[in-house]
Amino acid sequence: MNRATLAIIGTVVLIVLATFTAIFLARGYRFDIINKSVQPTGILVTTSDPDGAGIWIDGKLKTATNNTINLDPGTYQVRIHKEGFSDWEKKITIRKEEVFKTNAFLFPSLVDLRPLTFSGAVNPVLSLDHTKIVYGVASASARLDGTNPNGLWILDMGRNLPVSLLNGGDLRQIYAQKNLVGKNLLWSPDEKEILAGNYLLETDKINLDPIFIASLSATLDTWQDQKTLRQNAQLAKMPLKIPAELKFSPDGTKVLYTATVSATLAKYLTTYLPGTNPTPEIRTLTTGNTYVYDLKEDRNYEIQNSKLPGPTGAGKNQNLSWFPSSRHLLSVTENQISVMEFDGTNQSIIFSGQFDPKAVFVWPNWSKIVILTPLGSPKGQENLYTINLR
Repeated sequence: MNRATLAIIGTVVLIVLATFTAIFLARGYRFDIINKSVQPTGILVTTSDPDGAGIWIDGKLKTATNNTINLDPGTYQVRIHKEGFSDWEKKITIRKEEVFKTNAFLFPSLVDLRPLTFSGAVNPVLSLDHTKIVYGVASASARLDGTNPNGLWILDMGRNLPVSLLNGGDLRQIYAQKNLVGKNLLWSPDEKEILAGNYLLETDKINLDPIFIASLSATLDTWQDQKTLRQNAQLAKMPLKIPAELKFSPDGTKVLYTATVSATLAKYLTTYLPGTNPTPEIRTLTTGNTYVYDLKEDRNYEIQNSKLPGPTGAGKNQNLSWFPSSRHLLSVTENQISVMEFDGTNQSIIFSGQFDPKAVFVWPNWSKIVILTPLGSPKGQENLYTINLR
């Protein structure tokens, strides 16, 4: 066998060895020098938004996000900390050859309030797709150009806005009289119309002569039928029947609900999914308790109102809704706004103070939260403000 052939064989052998070594390293195996053996490990992928946060494992600082850490199989207390932001913390189990990803969103500790409106905002109502807010103005003075700022306005927070408007929103007037301000406002299922009392307005123009509807029943029945069809389409995706009214997350992978009867949820997944959420689940339902069901992982989590932080009574009359990330819940009480992970962990207080608990809306790209508050406004007037999260 000549040298050329030996060189080719040696090269092939080296490539095969390098390939197998790379595969074993990627699967988490490491060489134990002391015991002279190859030991399996798991991989912790430490991601956070914003990045650059410190990663603490069992109380010891290891590295900063975004990095990967090889860990021996076992249970660890993982904390992600960044100055000026709330901590993310969970007890996780690392298994050999598995990857666990933290995927932590850190919320700011200090409030950054900025006004969206200056002439008052009356009865703001969020659209069904959570991208627009309609509200009334009844106390503004005429502009220098003679136009009337009173009437009905729409704040568009939608994902389809140009980049220049995406974070600031787009304000447009759809009605320029005071007489409909304070009326009950209702969005149509397709977001193209709004009912203000008995008047029907289009949402993409100034309505000089809104359509008066003497009997609302036919219109409301049609809109309800459209909503029911949409809800039934979502319910068809459910692998289990849950005795409650369901609120699907924006991405459709999770369900928020309050149990109407006591029951036990049967398991439909019989195999273990790598990287499963480590938070303990509860499958025995208690009437009146609130839960989140994860359709992908077939896991059910109870949201414990009694564990809410804040002043006495902060957990009472709690209103829970989905945050646009689909990984978090928005919690609103009379004096506090907070965000928690969908399994009830890592709750962060966003705002404590005076605001209308019925008018708290999250920007679709979840960069800010919109509230209605009298802070900084003339006596008796409320305005829309943003609480900036980024």
